[in-house]
Amino acid sequence: MTDASTAVKKLFAGIITFNPDIPLLERNIAAVRPQVELIVIVDNHSENIGQIKTLAGKYHCEIICNNQNKGIAAALNQATRAGEAQDYEWMLSLDQDSECPGDFCSTLSSFFTRDPHIAIVAPIIRDRKNGIIGHRPIGEYGEVRTCITSGSCTRLTAWNEIGGYDEKLFIDSVDFDFCYRLRKVGYKVIQTDSVVLEHSIGEAKRTKFFNLRFQEHSAFRYYYIARNNIYYPKKNHLYIHMIRGYIRNLKLISNILLFEKDKKAKIKSILRGWIVGIAMRAKKEQ
Repeated sequence: MTDASTAVKKLFAGIITFNPDIPLLERNIAAVRPQVELIVIVDNHSENIGQIKTLAGKYHCEIICNNQNKGIAAALNQATRAGEAQDYEWMLSLDQDSECPGDFCSTLSSFFTRDPHIAIVAPIIRDRKNGIIGHRPIGEYGEVRTCITSGSCTRLTAWNEIGGYDEKLFIDSVDFDFCYRLRKVGYKVIQTDSVVLEHSIGEAKRTKFFNLRFQEHSAFRYYYIARNNIYYPKKNHLYIHMIRGYIRNLKLISNILLFEKDKKAKIKSILRGWIVGIAMRAKKEQ
């Protein structure tokens, strides 16, 4: 057995769902099913849970059903613990609408044994509507400061060492925080251009005004964006980033005032999240 095939044996997939598009979810599961022995679906109280359970049964996936939306960070921790309990060493994290090519797991897993300090191996991310997003390394691979969670493979011992994902973050900045804490204790986050993950950006609406482009979110999502723009840098003592968080929140408000509907509810959510972010106490790390 080759080193690459051994590495794949150590890898399982964790898929996080919340009211998914069922055909897209099935494409996701069907694409990764031949590549790993274990798929764990963690559902955050979806309205279409019956259909999700049907897919889980069809493709022989384990499923964890939460009785409320616990957020992406908590769900990622649940999936990781499920794989850890079965002695897996790496988890491939997937959003519900991601789609892996056929060589995805074998390509990423070829990097697992190159350096014991590698904690995350990430692919190129291509959004179905907007093209390549995030970093793109020069050459076969390179170190990056952060990566998108979906499509990345995480070493479970590194996840465990830093106390997992910060569940207080709920949704936004989960990946920024996790990567920063890994790098802080000496781990590496690498990205390779050898494989591309097809992905869709959340529930955001892309708005264009002349040559300006920005994402429009719901009031619910704006609360977490504004809150975590403050909480994430504050908890990690990144004070320049915290100032940037204030500026970003002001920019969110100005964009809503100028271009978006439901202004009152969205601005109220941003202000509430901003205040809560200032008041929040950081998670105690292990």
